[in-house]
Amino acid sequence: MIQRTQLAALTVALLLATGASVAAAAEAVKAASAAAIADDAKLTGHDIYDRVLRNRFDSFSQETQLISGDRGGRQQESRLELIWQSFRDTNGQPLRGVVSKTLVRYVYPFDIRFSSYLVISNHERINDQFVYYPSRRKVVRVNLRSEAVFGTDFSYEDVIPREIEESEYERVADETVSDIPVYVVEVVPKPFTVSDYSRVRVYVEKERFVPLRTRYWDDAGVEVKELRAVPSEIRQFDGVWLPMKVTMRNLQLESFTTLVVTNFVPNPVLPQTTFDLSRLESH
Repeated sequence: MIQRTQLAALTVALLLATGASVAAAAEAVKAASAAAIADDAKLTGHDIYDRVLRNRFDSFSQETQLISGDRGGRQQESRLELIWQSFRDTNGQPLRGVVSKTLVRYVYPFDIRFSSYLVISNHERINDQFVYYPSRRKVVRVNLRSEAVFGTDFSYEDVIPREIEESEYERVADETVSDIPVYVVEVVPKPFTVSDYSRVRVYVEKERFVPLRTRYWDDAGVEVKELRAVPSEIRQFDGVWLPMKVTMRNLQLESFTTLVVTNFVPNPVLPQTTFDLSRLESH
């Protein structure tokens, strides 16, 4: 997608190259900018959030470090590996009712090493979620939505990629975050998601459709968390922009967790058995 600034520069270059006057070029830029603004105004909340979710690969694996701290100055570290894959067909439709699958495995600290989680995101129905406990050598069906990632301010709902069918979307007034223009979208999870949040407000950078800020409200209407990305830590992988460092703050506990993606692999070759339940038990 050509952004507004790129469109203006391209328009000027083309007109001047064909012998047009500077004044004519300026008028053409105004017209092109006005058209771009009009198109921008037509974007709905669903359109914007769909662009956010399309800013990813068909599959990826990543290694993540999480550093948590509280107002007492205590800190702790955990690390995990996450593998995600879309199960949509070429028309964007779920295959056999499955939208995507996510596998999470802890690698640090030692006492939870090899603990694994599998989430199967289903089309417009409750997800299937499983956990493997090494100490019990057993796979158990669970509800991970509100469960915290070990010792952090992230829940699994926060780290597992979302799907467009899971919520309703409403665009509200545009704002700025750190002087960067953003779209603002109110996200209300649908009942079948069994979300821990009654609503989420997402502040999406206009140039690259990357969320810079996300606010979360609980069922009582209390704002409980805030997530912020570091704009200087947004990286491009084959045309896809990803925030490599974000911080989640728990507004009630006055604690925080900084998540850093230490390694990212786009579209890895994944064995067909990657998301089999039996693989949860493999080390």
